[in-house]
Amino acid sequence: MIAAGSLVAGRYEILDRVSEGGMATVFRARRLADGQTVALKVLREQFGSDVEFIARFEREARAVSELSHPHMVRVYDSGADGDVHFIAMEYVEGENLKDLIRRHETLPPARALEIAAQVAEALEYAHAHGIVHRDIKPQNILLTREGRVKVTDFGIARAMSQATITHTGTVLGSVQYLSPEQARGAPVGPSTDIYSLGVVLYEMVTGTLPFEGDSPIATALAHVNQPPPPPRSRAPALPVRVEGIILFALAKSPARRYRSPGEMRGDLLGETDLWSVVSPHTFMEQPAAPPMQVAPPAPRRSLPASYVALAVAVILLGGAWGGWRAFSSYLSVPEVEVPSFVGRPLPVAQQLAESSGLTLTVRERVYNTTVPAEAVISQDQPPGKGVKRGRVISIVVSLGPEMVPVPDVQRRSLIEARLLIEQRRLTVGELREQFDEEVRGGFVIAQDPQPGARVERGRPINLVVSKGPQRVEMPPLVGRALTDARRILQELGITLSEVRTSVTTELGPGIVIEQSPRPGARIRPTDRVTVVVSMRPGEGGTPPPTPVVTAQPQPADSPDEKVTRVQLIVPEGDPDQEVRIVVIDEQGLRTVFERRLSPGARVDETLRTRGYTIIQVYVQNRLIQEIRP
Repeated sequence: MIAAGSLVAGRYEILDRVSEGGMATVFRARRLADGQTVALKVLREQFGSDVEFIARFEREARAVSELSHPHMVRVYDSGADGDVHFIAMEYVEGENLKDLIRRHETLPPARALEIAAQVAEALEYAHAHGIVHRDIKPQNILLTREGRVKVTDFGIARAMSQATITHTGTVLGSVQYLSPEQARGAPVGPSTDIYSLGVVLYEMVTGTLPFEGDSPIATALAHVNQPPPPPRSRAPALPVRVEGIILFALAKSPARRYRSPGEMRGDLLGETDLWSVVSPHTFMEQPAAPPMQVAPPAPRRSLPASYVALAVAVILLGGAWGGWRAFSSYLSVPEVEVPSFVGRPLPVAQQLAESSGLTLTVRERVYNTTVPAEAVISQDQPPGKGVKRGRVISIVVSLGPEMVPVPDVQRRSLIEARLLIEQRRLTVGELREQFDEEVRGGFVIAQDPQPGARVERGRPINLVVSKGPQRVEMPPLVGRALTDARRILQELGITLSEVRTSVTTELGPGIVIEQSPRPGARIRPTDRVTVVVSMRPGEGGTPPPTPVVTAQPQPADSPDEKVTRVQLIVPEGDPDQEVRIVVIDEQGLRTVFERRLSPGARVDETLRTRGYTIIQVYVQNRLIQEIRP
């Protein structure tokens, strides 16, 4: 089963499902080679088991992958992963034309002509390269967020050309846009796409389809046998020119349609008026009936004219009576009031509809952040409206909020992390910076929520970004008293590692005369710092005590926590010395270590603190070292 996070052919990571059709399921996926988002169309199982179909399918996909046009969805790749057969295509942010028509019911003629012209341009290019689409319908016409057309599924229908309208649900799903020659099983060519584009244009400007039967077979036969209702009968304000273009494209005979999509595009753009010079009978033509061998009629006696008139009168009266009975029967169906289904769970809505004498049908299921899963989002008949008992009410049902997996962006650059997060249709939330000894500056240290968690689409992901290892500038210490030097280093969070002495007559005792590292050097707080202090000759005094405290930061479990390893060697002096370590942080002031130890004893404590922290080390109640991790 393919789900978010799955890998296909080791090259594509599934992000989420986009749509489902009769032939395939479309997923949004990430191409691992370069991180690009693609649309991955995965064939349904019934096609994957047909070896002959798969061979045609892959051959057509390879042919279409060589085409490139601004109004065509690019095909990047195709192949198989076990029983999973797929095509990797350009991912288009936007919606398909069918959704646009459902939302607006009809489109302004100018916009409809513009869309049809862009489709015709793509068809002209494909036909010039020997590719006939064969399945032009609004679902295969994508619209970018800027409103530009992208036609998808070129060549795929050709792979299905041996299927008939009784074989698969795929062809059945497109029967409203089927050309007469396709319905008859006759050979198809470029004019097939012109007919289907005419049906699409008809639907855009009228909000209806020219042929809709009680079954797919009935609809297909209507394409073969019935003239299309004039578009202006359904949209009286429609310009005559637009109606003429539509009817020219919908001619039953391919020879009587536009000769190419380029010709049709010229009329759509108003550059030509080919529709106006076509014989009017083309628009309303009936298919020619095949010649039949009819036997000569046997001679028979003529009936008197009065008998014929009487028979005609009886037939007319009977028909009128039957029609009146049917009409009266319709009028006698009681009306019921449409309940409000919106917000109700689907089983409750179905029970409510049944109790009202109505039938519910689920038109589609969509993601929704405000309506719970399996509850009704909208209905096509408003609450309170009176309708005939038995009426079918279409509803849209919620899938709940769309949940997506959180990507792992730790140890990735901030730019790459943003890309991965936005590809999953999530957002970057709070950004905090923190020094880190292991992670380079500009790379992510931690994230919240954690990788792999499933969260609602659009959820912000908070990041902690490394500022790199902490570096401070080594201050100038030469010429300062040792006590001042200690204080300056402590304020910067630096531990003085070693103090050596040098005999001199030029300076008083306890003055820093050398330092390492040099002033201005960028160092880490844990780097070794050494100073040399002056000592008068012949004084025989002991040098100032060497500091014995070191502090090193350690890895922490969370961004708010600090872990510091403090090590201490008890200096020479009293045989029994009190050693105390005090911590000041978000939790307040507390003593974390307190013992009496002998000189030379070692203390090794790992301290866990939160937020801004000060660590103080006391020996015999005298502050020896202050650390600010």
